[in-house]
Amino acid sequence: MSSFRNAVKRKTHKERAQPAARAKFGLLEKHKDYVQRARDFHRKQGQLKILREKAAFRNPDEFYFKMQSSSTKRGVHQVNRDNSLDDDTIKLLKSQDMNYVKMKLQTEKRKLDKLEGDLHCLSAMAAIPKQNKHTIFLDSDEEPEDLDLAEYFDTVPELLDQSHNRQRKDQLEEYNEPKIPGRTLKKMQKEKERRYLEITEREKRKRKLERAAKHLETERLLMGKGKKRKIKVNF
Repeated sequence: MSSFRNAVKRKTHKERAQPAARAKFGLLEKHKDYVQRARDFHRKQGQLKILREKAAFRNPDEFYFKMQSSSTKRGVHQVNRDNSLDDDTIKLLKSQDMNYVKMKLQTEKRKLDKLEGDLHCLSAMAAIPKQNKHTIFLDSDEEPEDLDLAEYFDTVPELLDQSHNRQRKDQLEEYNEPKIPGRTLKKMQKEKERRYLEITEREKRKRKLERAAKHLETERLLMGKGKKRKIKVNF
């Protein structure tokens, strides 16, 4: 009998929605929402009760050394940290910072010298716009379309993108140099562009380190003994 009762479809009881006249108050609170809100309310009331008991039974003569470095501000506990340092300690720290900056500056200079020693032609940079341009003057306006640059410069097509040390065909035949494949030339050009880009970034880093070293040196001098005066510079 019980199995037959479970087989019969029962009426689905739906929860009542918020009436249209009270839509401005938001969703209608269900029983599970009320239970959650009530538990949260009683939990907070219990915490307040415990705090009131601690405040009522506290010892007015209680003392511990943490009280000297802490306080309460508008009911919020705060720890008072003494960050003041004497001038000698600050000068020592700034001198250590300046030594570190100088060490990094010397490292950047050595790396720049090494990179610039490997790459002699700064005009071949692809990442930086070239300052010089090669302008070709022709007699008529119809010739540029049919102009063969390799024939005009008397060189091989692989050396057209090379603005430095571009050798002519007779020089190549005279030196009897082996012909470099085009793929190898492209790899060499990409490697050269990468190195020039690295030189540019290291130059920027070196200038920043130089400015930081000057700033630290100025601060160290200002912390020394003697009278300080502000010098006004008119440009």
